[in-house]
Amino acid sequence: MKRTRQFLGAVSSFALVTMMASPAMAAGTGAGETIENTVSVSFSVGGVEQTAETATDEFTVDRKIDVTVAAVGASPNVSANQDGVVRQFTVTNLSNDTVGFDLTATQPGTPAYTFENVVIFVDADGDGAYDVGEEIDFIDSLAPDATFDVWVAFDIPATATDGQSTDIILTANAFEAGTGTIGAEIEDTATANDKNGIDTVLADGDGVADNEFEGDFSAAHTVEVDAADVTVVKTSRVVWDPVNLATDPYAIPGARVEYCIQVSNATGAATATGITVSDTLPAEVSFYPDAYGTTGDVKVNGTVDGSGVCSGGTEVDGYTTASTAVSEALDDVAGGETKTLYFTVTID
Repeated sequence: MKRTRQFLGAVSSFALVTMMASPAMAAGTGAGETIENTVSVSFSVGGVEQTAETATDEFTVDRKIDVTVAAVGASPNVSANQDGVVRQFTVTNLSNDTVGFDLTATQPGTPAYTFENVVIFVDADGDGAYDVGEEIDFIDSLAPDATFDVWVAFDIPATATDGQSTDIILTANAFEAGTGTIGAEIEDTATANDKNGIDTVLADGDGVADNEFEGDFSAAHTVEVDAADVTVVKTSRVVWDPVNLATDPYAIPGARVEYCIQVSNATGAATATGITVSDTLPAEVSFYPDAYGTTGDVKVNGTVDGSGVCSGGTEVDGYTTASTAVSEALDDVAGGETKTLYFTVTID
């Protein structure tokens, strides 16, 4: 524009210079559009108006390839061994042409843990979960400024531990658009600008796992594990024998032995839920019912002292001398807590 003003000043004898251009929308003008610009110069000679002189120039708009990927929504913490975790992304075509995109789901180079059964899909039925037949690995055709919703599903390994986190990364890479397929990967035009041809310029930014001006973009959801860190300790003590009774009893036939099972969860760990303690009795002992009262065959959700002796808790009935196993539920065990189950047997 500065050069134009200078030019007009240098030819001040011209009465009028008119510039005419076809309408356009700056960076949004479509690739392949022809922009035509016509100039008209009117002038007079000896006070007599002469026929205006005109000149026209035109050029073709080149293709600007740009894409962005965004992680959509929250990324709540997960549990070890959790299946069917889903995270949502959007892919937006910022190019001035219709483009296809190759899709990949990856993790950082050295993840704290590795996702299993990773699949990219379109939530066709809107249930927020992956269903067989919904998987995709490309977007065949996306119009300029259009956005496409993409989901990634994956499983958390059982080996993941509390506090571990890693990223699920979705990358969209620009390819030639197609119908039901995509064409070749789009690359920068290597030659000088062809005024009347459609050249290609890669104009993408850099995402979390890609470089700028390479035709791709990536975004990530961070997935952190909330895991219980459960340990189990089982101890026993002789509480009675037929000779010494409850005073310094020994583990002789006919003696009663109390088993104390401690279920502990590490401080700061996620709450352990759905806890079931199952214990099959050895062949050399028999269950001793009513050890803790007429309805107290087993006690659950008790405590334990420093010497491994269980106490307190809730009585559970329903066992007999013929019982060969104990199986009971415990209440949830939060991080830093311990709950117990204990019962008594007789040595045969």
